[in-house]
Amino acid sequence: MNNKDIRSFKSNPFYYVIFRIIRNFLVNDIIIQIYKFKVFGSIKKNFTSYFLLKKCEFGDYHELNTINRLSNYKKILLVDCGCNYGFYSFYTASISKKNNVISIEASTHTSNEFLKNYKLNNFRNITFINKAVSDKDNEELHFNESENDWESSLTHDHFNIKSVNKIKTIKIDTLLQAYNLRDFLIFIKLDIEGHEMNAIDGALNTIKNFSPIIIIEFSKYIFADFKNINFLKNFLKNYDYQIYNIQKNKVELDNVLESINKLTKRHKTIGNYYLIKNSSNNLKLFKND
Repeated sequence: MNNKDIRSFKSNPFYYVIFRIIRNFLVNDIIIQIYKFKVFGSIKKNFTSYFLLKKCEFGDYHELNTINRLSNYKKILLVDCGCNYGFYSFYTASISKKNNVISIEASTHTSNEFLKNYKLNNFRNITFINKAVSDKDNEELHFNESENDWESSLTHDHFNIKSVNKIKTIKIDTLLQAYNLRDFLIFIKLDIEGHEMNAIDGALNTIKNFSPIIIIEFSKYIFADFKNINFLKNFLKNYDYQIYNIQKNKVELDNVLESINKLTKRHKTIGNYYLIKNSSNNLKLFKND
């Protein structure tokens, strides 16, 4: 498995039989080759990377293909907010040495998983920061660490809490001050369990001047707070942005809210969407095949 892309085992009955037999006896995480990089596949079911071993894929095909395709036009600067163990970060860094990645993770526990994967790869175009992306700099907040590494959150504690830690905040605008942004096509990926609108609020200067493409996971946790609904509505209007789904179709905010309201109690998210500025060159690139 060290030398073979894990995706080649997908739909292989022999692999799944062997995996089901041995998974309860494994004592160490397994190094996985996928695309052009390596990560540790966790043997623990409460780690996101476990599903690489279980499913032999990551998913998010449209999002990854969009980053890859647009990287052919211009070098990418990805701000990976809620980077978890680093899949988006390592993928973007691996497709071109000219791309730059800023990976931000608020969870100290999950940060350690990212850093393990970082050491596996020889990427020099990734900067990692253990902070919480927000609308203010250097604010100290309490961060709820979940037993499941995909649930930890600043905004809620609707899970089995492992610990509550203090974390400093940082704005995306501040993170990007050191870069000549005109050299890049900017992606901002937001998967931060309900704190996404705060992150956008802390990136308004970048958004105003450089029209980044925003990949955002829409979840119940965002829209549970009515202030977030109003913020997003005003943001779309004032900054001339539009919501698009992965089929590249426009989606109205009311339709997003309707889909969120239809979720069962068990499900928390309707998946990833794009926020893209109307009449921008980035929109033209996004729509091109």
